[in-house]
Amino acid sequence: MSDINIQQVLNSRFRTSSDADRMTVALMSNLGLSTKANVARLAIGRSLGLGPFIDENVDAKGLEIPASSLFTQEDIAVWVGLVATHSRQHGLEVIDSMERFRSAVRRHWHRGANYLMQDWQASEGNFDKFLETLIVRRAGLPDDAPKATSEPAAKNTVDKPLDMSTALVKALAEIGVTAEVKGFTHGPRVTRYKIYLADVNQQPRLERGLDRLSLVLNLQKAKPILGPGEEARTISLDVPRPEATWIPTPFASLKDWVAATPSAEDKLIVYPGVDMLGSPYSFDLATAPHLLVGGTTGSGKSVCLHSLIVSLILRFTPSQLQLALIDPKQVEFAVYEGSPYLQGGGIAVDVTTAREKIQELVIEMEARYQNFMTSGVTNIAEARQNGITLPYIAVFIEELADLILQDKDIEGQIIRLAQKARAAGIHIILATQRPDAKTFSGLVRSNIPARIALTVQRGTESSIILDETGAENLLGKGDMLVKAKPGGHPDRVHGVRIERRDIEQVLRDRV
Repeated sequence: MSDINIQQVLNSRFRTSSDADRMTVALMSNLGLSTKANVARLAIGRSLGLGPFIDENVDAKGLEIPASSLFTQEDIAVWVGLVATHSRQHGLEVIDSMERFRSAVRRHWHRGANYLMQDWQASEGNFDKFLETLIVRRAGLPDDAPKATSEPAAKNTVDKPLDMSTALVKALAEIGVTAEVKGFTHGPRVTRYKIYLADVNQQPRLERGLDRLSLVLNLQKAKPILGPGEEARTISLDVPRPEATWIPTPFASLKDWVAATPSAEDKLIVYPGVDMLGSPYSFDLATAPHLLVGGTTGSGKSVCLHSLIVSLILRFTPSQLQLALIDPKQVEFAVYEGSPYLQGGGIAVDVTTAREKIQELVIEMEARYQNFMTSGVTNIAEARQNGITLPYIAVFIEELADLILQDKDIEGQIIRLAQKARAAGIHIILATQRPDAKTFSGLVRSNIPARIALTVQRGTESSIILDETGAENLLGKGDMLVKAKPGGHPDRVHGVRIERRDIEQVLRDRV
């Protein structure tokens, strides 16, 4: 693309075919969008996820729109890169001139508008159903695109987050909300904007229009989140950012948080990550007292589990804490093999040893209660005060759904543990990547009150984990909703970056 540059593109004008122009106007009405440019972006994105063009005549009789409406200074390089990459990958003409770029944009707009209209008709005019279809379609697009310059991309760097205040005010206006941005704060993955509403009666319109706002801002599957404001007539709006601008939380931070935690033997403080503004987030597993963790492949579920385990190991010695690990995958917990923290000295890696491990824990629980009765105490805290030394036991079960499918009796044993184990100092963390009502009965969920939901595919899966939707809109890679207290509102948390070598070093240091 040596003969075109970004400024040249931004100074140009673009048009589609007469047919696509008519469909664009219709889609504007159907989707509640106020400009052709909004529909055009959706259409071009829809087409970029498809293969090569079929030979057909595409006229250029639609009305022109300026590039400054179709693209922005911040995203123009990505759009140019995506169009060029699509042509190269499918053996089409090289995008090496403005004429060819305009032609490619016209064809993508034409084809995408046709497919969007088909998607709308297939959804029978149901906006939510259409949005779900659109998300699935857009999921096939690349996460990023090559820059339209010859400069080499920087490695292992974080792009500076951009101020989207102007674009946000424009987008709000397009859904019928008149607002002003009074300030913003960049968090690790989202930017929190302080929004002033001249007319507070427009807040319900904004709440109803978050899906449309996501479309206008081109957030793809991500969704802005509304929160209360600190001043009259203000609200907070958390807008997800591109992954290139995410600020990771290093493992060293987790070690610092644990080191700064006041010593208390009756508390099992764990740190899954940071909140949306970057402050460390923790909760007490001892009061949770049991936890369900769910998330699809690639959501960061395993890293989350390691963060919880390492939080405990960094605070307690093997005489104070034991880990009962059940890992049907045989890989997630292998790093802890041989550790003095392992309860019973090993990891259960199949359904037979898992069943035996859970039965051993039930026996241990009953033995502790017998000990308490003899000593005249009722729980582990009182036992410790009376000189009875018993370690806490944290039970981590990876991929519970697999175990229940292979052995239905395991569910009953787990429920028995969950109902009585808290006072005995035994706490259960169940994890799965396939949450569904068949494998997670109401009895299991009612006895596991604390929840962590990482990214899931559908709202129904979010409801299984959290008892409410929302996890289907998360960003993946450690983005999670944590409900540490029953009935409370879930907190959004971004996970710590923790690798195997970090865990190995902690285990060596704690021996």
